Amino acid sequence: MVRYLVASFPWSSDVGDDIARTLGLTHATLETKQFPDGESYVRYPIDVSTYDGLILIQRAYPDQNTRLIQVMLATHAARDLGVKHIHIVLPYLPYSRQDRRFRDGEPISLQTMLSLFSSIGASSIITVDVHKPEAFRIANTQCINIEPFELYASRLGKMNNVVLLSPDVGSLWRVRKVSEYLGASFSYLEKFRDRVTGEVTMKPKELDVAGKEVFIIDDIIATGGTIIEATKILRSLGAVKIHAIATHCLLLNMADSRMFEAGVSSITCSNTIPTRYSEINVNNLIVNVIRGLLK
Repeated sequence: MVRYLVASFPWSSDVGDDIARTLGLTHATLETKQFPDGESYVRYPIDVSTYDGLILIQRAYPDQNTRLIQVMLATHAARDLGVKHIHIVLPYLPYSRQDRRFRDGEPISLQTMLSLFSSIGASSIITVDVHKPEAFRIANTQCINIEPFELYASRLGKMNNVVLLSPDVGSLWRVRKVSEYLGASFSYLEKFRDRVTGEVTMKPKELDVAGKEVFIIDDIIATGGTIIEATKILRSLGAVKIHAIATHCLLLNMADSRMFEAGVSSITCSNTIPTRYSEINVNNLIVNVIRGLLK
C-alpha cells in the first residue's frame, strides 16, 4: 500500500490539517526561515523517506517569489529523499496570467513555472481556477485545474432579477458555467488593456441591467480597476446593486475600499488567499481531486 504524507507550509497549515484529517493521513508542517541574505530554508520535521507519496500544500501569495522557491526546495528535497509521487497543491498559482507572449521578448511565465516544477519531479500540480485553463499544461506532469463555480452558485442561491456579468470576454466561460447552475441571464463587457501601461478601458455592450442586481464574476481581483470601471458603466445603465465575486482576491493598494467607494455592494472571495471576504471554502474540492489521485 502506498503511504502518503500531507505537508504544508506554516501559513497553509489550516488547509493541510483539513485535507489530512479528511483523508486520514498524517500532516506535517514544514520548518521555514530566511537566512540573513534573504535566501530560503525549508526542512521536513519528520522522515519523509519512509513515505511513497507526498501532498505538498503552499499558499503562494503574498511573497510569491519566496514561496515558490520554498515549494521548489521542498519538492526537490522530497524527491532526493526517495519520495516517488509528489502532488503540489497551489490553490492560487502565481505567474499564471502571463500565459502567452503578449510582446516580443517576453517570457511565457506560466510555462516557466510549470517547467521548473516538472523538472524537479512534480507528479502533478493542482490549482484552483487558473487564469486560462487551456494554457495550464506541460508534458510529463499532470496539471489539474479545479473549478469552483458550483460553490459560487450555491453561495448565490435562487435569486430573482439578477444578471451575471463577466468583466471581459475572456472570463465569459466562468459566468456561463455559474449560469448553468442557476438559470440566470449573463453577459459581458468588452475590455481593452494597454499592453505597455496596463491601463484598462471598457466599452459597454447592449446590457439590460436596469433595476437589477449584477454579480460580476472573475478569477482574480488585483487592483480592482476592472471592477471599478465596470461598476461605473453598470450604474449608468441603471443597475441597483453590483456585487463582485472572484476566486483569488489580491486586493492591492486598498482595492476593496476603492471598490466600495465606487459603489460595489459586496465582495466575495474564496480561501485560496485568505481575506475578510473569503466566504467560499475550496478545501473539499481539493480533497476530492487528491482522493482520485490516491486510488
